[in-house]
Amino acid sequence: MKHNEDAALNAARYQMKQEQEPMPADEYAQATGMASVTEPKTPLQIYAQDEAWEVANSVLDEAFARGDFDNLALAGQKIDHITNNDDPDWWLKSMMRREQLTGLGPPALTLRVEDEHMAEVLDQLPTSAAVRAHVEDFNARIKEARLQLLGGPPVITPLRDATTEVLAWQQRRASTPEPAPDASKKKRWWWRR
Repeated sequence: MKHNEDAALNAARYQMKQEQEPMPADEYAQATGMASVTEPKTPLQIYAQDEAWEVANSVLDEAFARGDFDNLALAGQKIDHITNNDDPDWWLKSMMRREQLTGLGPPALTLRVEDEHMAEVLDQLPTSAAVRAHVEDFNARIKEARLQLLGGPPVITPLRDATTEVLAWQQRRASTPEPAPDASKKKRWWWRR
């Protein structure tokens, strides 16, 4: 009975060795000359690693005892990306806030934001043809977003009439007074006539 169990155990071990995929080469270990993760560490390597941890811990303990970590500049303040551990995309959102990135997200949301700021954007355009082209491009992007079935929130941004927007742009432009020339500027002798 014992012989059959050993044979079955040996057969299982042999089968497991055959099924295992070879471990990929540890390129970092090869480049740095450190021991590979796949190779067992020698007692000297284990001792050196433990010794390094002991030295680091003792240095930190001495620094804490001296008070080197007391009164740090940001002590007690919240760090925005660490306070909310529930959000898996905390790093992406903090980078977007830090770098002030806008215009990212599903088209339904970006089109809503663009719709809210349409008057300011149109007021910066120089001609009525540019206003009409911008509104037509905006409407085309709304239609394209409505046709895509990618999921996300529905596209509820209304289409804009290009002629109405051009007339509103002309009225806003006519109602804003032209800036008066600055009389305090000294005229140069070559400007006089």
